[in-house]
Amino acid sequence: MTHLFDPITIGNTTLKNRIVFAPSSFGPGGAEWYEALAKGGCGMIVAADLSVVPSMFGGIALDSDASAAPLRKAIEICHQYGCKISAQLFHPEYDVIKIRELYRLEGRTNPQKVRAELALSTKTFCDTVSPEHIQDILAAYEAAARRAADLGFDMIQIHGDRLTGSFTSPNFNHRTDEWGAWDRFALEAVRAVRRGAPALPLDYKLTVRTEDPAYGRGGISMAQVPEFVRSLEEASIDCFHVSLANHTVTEDTIPPAKHPYFQGEACFSFLARLVKKHTEKPVCCVGKIQSPETAEALCEEGIELIGMCRQLIADPQWPEKVRTGRAGEITRCLYCNKKCVGALKTGQTVGCVLHS
Repeated sequence: MTHLFDPITIGNTTLKNRIVFAPSSFGPGGAEWYEALAKGGCGMIVAADLSVVPSMFGGIALDSDASAAPLRKAIEICHQYGCKISAQLFHPEYDVIKIRELYRLEGRTNPQKVRAELALSTKTFCDTVSPEHIQDILAAYEAAARRAADLGFDMIQIHGDRLTGSFTSPNFNHRTDEWGAWDRFALEAVRAVRRGAPALPLDYKLTVRTEDPAYGRGGISMAQVPEFVRSLEEASIDCFHVSLANHTVTEDTIPPAKHPYFQGEACFSFLARLVKKHTEKPVCCVGKIQSPETAEALCEEGIELIGMCRQLIADPQWPEKVRTGRAGEITRCLYCNKKCVGALKTGQTVGCVLHS
């Protein structure tokens, strides 16, 4: 493996290898998973879903210092093993204030009403949020980035889906004001994060819709990739984490083994290759990457970073086993989505059927 374990420098941060734990929440078992992954040898962990506004259910967020202790712990664990850690910043695609208040009033007695209102807000929030509220959201991105830098994160990833994905998609953005420009909010969010954390490398989770067949509802189209990549680079993005757009069923963005279209290893590599055609910045490929041979081949063709999630949950020691010539000992993910994706849907600690 002559490329996979080469160091790579992004901005002022050097990763010891090209293996990235792609963003995924761990539920209540966060610290244990950070240690297992960092000790297992990956180059960087992306700490997923750190909201720039208060979390709906009191989860870890970067809207205040309330989550400082667990985040510092995660950073310390990663650094102990020479692993870098990135903070993925996002704003939910719905009206957090409205849904939180509705949940407080009726969450226990009428959860169906809360779910219905959440679904409606997801469809309409991009169109109805006021320009003043948008400025507040951008200020929250800047403050969260500053907080991430102060805590000691090595990088920041801006989530290109969620609310940002709504603004970049004609399926959600029907505005006629200045925020109707599909790339406006995304670029302003990047600039806000840069103001908050001027020294940290910035990563962008670039989510792309496919046309034939049609998958994903948020994010950008494949045709918009060249223009958007250029604009993001001008806004100071240092690298790209490329995936399928969301606002759709989880089984498409995290495809199981028997997905009707996204089958086999590196199932989203065509999106990473498309982005790579238009940038010299590092690109991270995701999508059921499992074998060392596949990961190495992607590196050889010029994809700089290899994003893995479910495979590293199945075997956090994957990087160290490959590095030390023990690939035959790898526990290979079944892509059944039972105790990883299933746990995330129910708020439980992430697990794996192969560990039972």
